[in-house]
Amino acid sequence: MNNTYTIAGTMSGTSLDGVDVAVLTTDGEAHLKPGTTGFTPYSDHERAVLQSAFDAGAHMTDRLDRSGVIGEAERIVTDVHIRALKEQIRMSETAVDHVGLHGQTIFHDPGRKLTVQIGDAQRIADELGLPVVHDLRQNDVMQGGEGAPLAPIFHAALVAALKAEKPAVFLNIGGVANVTYIAADGELLAFDTGPGNALLDDFMQAQFGLRMDMDGAVAGRGRVLSDVGDRLMSHPFFDRKPPKSLDRREFHEFAMTALGNSAAEDSMATLTVFTADAIHRASRWYPEPARTLIVSGGGVKNPVMMQLLRDLTPIKLQIASDLGWDDVFIEANAFAYLAARHLRHLPISFPGTTSVPEPMLGGEIVYPRC
Repeated sequence: MNNTYTIAGTMSGTSLDGVDVAVLTTDGEAHLKPGTTGFTPYSDHERAVLQSAFDAGAHMTDRLDRSGVIGEAERIVTDVHIRALKEQIRMSETAVDHVGLHGQTIFHDPGRKLTVQIGDAQRIADELGLPVVHDLRQNDVMQGGEGAPLAPIFHAALVAALKAEKPAVFLNIGGVANVTYIAADGELLAFDTGPGNALLDDFMQAQFGLRMDMDGAVAGRGRVLSDVGDRLMSHPFFDRKPPKSLDRREFHEFAMTALGNSAAEDSMATLTVFTADAIHRASRWYPEPARTLIVSGGGVKNPVMMQLLRDLTPIKLQIASDLGWDDVFIEANAFAYLAARHLRHLPISFPGTTSVPEPMLGGEIVYPRC
């Protein structure tokens, strides 16, 4: 097929669990043929370095600065990406011709026109012998956009491929939760709804020394503090009209102050309800009620969270993996798709998804030097 590429897309999300890789054959439009997928975890040491890079990233003024811990973190991110990509390229039944690299976001503040994704695209290209499309958020941010979310055009393609009834909503619960609303006429509205897994994971790490609340067990033992939940929902972010986006740590200090000295189990129960409630309340911004809701991302592995969403949502909630698309790898597939759109000079962000003034191209490409 003309204009079709087989691309290994990557995602290293704000939950800091590791690197997802998904191979996708696509033309960046309607043709979607998923291939192999794989996950390579960060070690505890690597995750600790990345956490330190998040702290340092909050003080960056030059997005290209790689001094100190940020440079160390970039070496880690690059090394893990190379290992993960080599494995999936080896396993792919179709020859991979490009890489779509998201990198690891360590800071995101579109108000300052600053978004920082680490990961050495040139070294990855040299190691793999393949062109790498990367830096997909920067142009949007420089043109006044939010720079996120970028997956909506892929979500729309998935909804079309699945022949799902519209208006449809595609919900991703990653480190930050975000939604894509696809209207009956195909118009897109997309925005971050609030915290996703990152707030929960970081609280679990701080209180219990654990990476996550496995199966929502800790939250399930707790009592929801409704007065704290009300304070959390008073955050000004929720009254901002979309499109809008969040940094991974936007709610951390606010939430910890609201929780005070509450018991850890009660805090987790409250934060889980807060996350689900923020997702549900995003529907206030939908032009018309949705008829389809598809959910993806690591949050689908939290049964307490999923039951809360089912209880709050008047329509049937569908999991992407039940529809033939592994929900954990939707974002990695999305960055393969965006890379194809870059190669075909097609826009990747839109007024309704990031608030840019017009449909916007995005990304840079580097080629192997040898």
